[in-house]
Amino acid sequence: MNEFKKTALFIVVAIVTVGLAFLTKPSTADLDLDTLVGDKTIGDFDPNNAKRLRIVTFGEDTATLRDFEVSQNDSGLWTLPSKNGYPADAEQQMGEAAGSLLDREVLAVKSNNPTDHEQYGVVDPDSPKLEAGQKGVGTRVTMKDINDEPLVDLVIGKAVKDAEDQRYVREPNRDVVYVIEIDPSKLSTRFEDWIEDDLLKLNPMDIQEIKVNDYSASLELVGFQPQIEWNRRGEYSLRYDSADSKWVVNSLKTYQTDAKDFVDDPLTEEQELNQDKIGNLKDALDDLLIVDVEQKPSGLSDDLKAGGDFLKNNDSIGSLMKRGFVPVPLTADELEILSSEGEVVCTMKSGVEYVLRFGNLQVASSGEAEQGIADKKDGSEEDGVNRYLFVMVRFNENAIEKPELEALPELPAEKEPEANTGEESTAEPTEDSQVKTEDASSTSEPATDETSPASDSATTDNEGDAAAGEEKTDDPATAESSDTSEAKDTSSEDLEKIIADRKRIEEANQRKLDEYKSKIDEGKKEVEELNNRFGDWYYVIANDIFQKIRLTRDDLVKAIDTSDDESTNASSPGSSNFGAPGTAIPGLPSLPGN
Repeated sequence: MNEFKKTALFIVVAIVTVGLAFLTKPSTADLDLDTLVGDKTIGDFDPNNAKRLRIVTFGEDTATLRDFEVSQNDSGLWTLPSKNGYPADAEQQMGEAAGSLLDREVLAVKSNNPTDHEQYGVVDPDSPKLEAGQKGVGTRVTMKDINDEPLVDLVIGKAVKDAEDQRYVREPNRDVVYVIEIDPSKLSTRFEDWIEDDLLKLNPMDIQEIKVNDYSASLELVGFQPQIEWNRRGEYSLRYDSADSKWVVNSLKTYQTDAKDFVDDPLTEEQELNQDKIGNLKDALDDLLIVDVEQKPSGLSDDLKAGGDFLKNNDSIGSLMKRGFVPVPLTADELEILSSEGEVVCTMKSGVEYVLRFGNLQVASSGEAEQGIADKKDGSEEDGVNRYLFVMVRFNENAIEKPELEALPELPAEKEPEANTGEESTAEPTEDSQVKTEDASSTSEPATDETSPASDSATTDNEGDAAAGEEKTDDPATAESSDTSEAKDTSSEDLEKIIADRKRIEEANQRKLDEYKSKIDEGKKEVEELNNRFGDWYYVIANDIFQKIRLTRDDLVKAIDTSDDESTNASSPGSSNFGAPGTAIPGLPSLPGN
């Protein structure tokens, strides 16, 4: 083949290649004209099928990816796989996220050229070709069903100028850039937006006792040996007096270095508790919101005690120390964990007792915070200062008020029956028997001769009574029998009443005991549930909340304000203001102007 033929062949091949490229290129009309705008929608799915959401963002300053994920497991529970499976409160948030992606109408088609992706901010953050310093990286949002099949998959870019509710978007497998209306706030990757952020979920009105263990602890290197620096300052115990509606002191103790022990350090006559500071502490416990969580090392129990295996795991010990929890050996095979900034114990009426241990600071840059695709209002945000927190719960049965049981009325002593042998009874006579005996004696008449007039008269009277049809007798034995029967009836009624009262009281007492036992059972169950929730995690809270909770003695105690007392004394009846301008003489009308 000569050179001419070769050249002609190359030309033909080139023409064919260009022709094929032209024929396979998407038509501009298909991308940019009215056939797409208004007719095409993105996100045609059933929101009830949305079971997984993944949002990937890229920090241009740090060239780091942040991967947020929430999903529902086979049991119907929502979790955060991106946070080691921490429980999520995602039902409402997931619905809002699905709604923001559902049936998005294409308002415009801006480009189908991949070189424009950076301009519109739709560079895929999940692309393996992403380089450090890459500009124009968007946020990739993928929503899937229970079978992990995509329902919608978008790279969301910059906001459209003069239309903040509109964004540039594209589908990851296509170059076409669309404009749709979308609410970025519904696609938050902020941890606290997807969880139950009220950590303790307590009612501050139910707090009845607060204990503050004020100390600092750290592990220092002395020479080549690590040594624990434990700065103990005080232990303070307060309780709420519902009768006076204020907090009072159980005990205030200060640590004496020389004595190496705590000694009583009570309030002086010039001091009182700072009720405002304690009120702020209660409010802070109520507002104890979670900023973040991190999984704690395995082998550590809820009460921060660890066994021998844990002691051999340098990674686990390093995890604790990094967050401000210092291992202190108790025995050769057991250690306890001190927290770097002391602890607070909060006892509830239910017997649930929260133990809060405070660790190191965590300085988190908001540039690394999970903001989703929402723009920063001022272009930048300040760094946040947080603190690690370890929470455990225990049950304090003494915190539950014991029921006051009503005493049972005593049953009357049983009267022993008289013997039928004719022998004299040795039983002590009761008051009733004495009364009956006296009545019987007063009824008996002395014996008379049958021929005496009295006898005749008695006979005549009896005969008259008999004739009248009445059975009347003055026989002493008959009268005694009648009185005894009446007394027995009265005694029987009293006994029945006592038995009825005893039964009523026994039933009432049993109800109180059952309620008391029920409170104990409920408290223990709540403790178990809470420890299951707290047990696996380091929590991160805002440092300003920590400062309101972990108070010192100087925070809890203040000088008594005597200004009101001095004002009262100055105008008291015993003060010498007689004749002073503006004062009235007792018993006389006030002068004009008073």
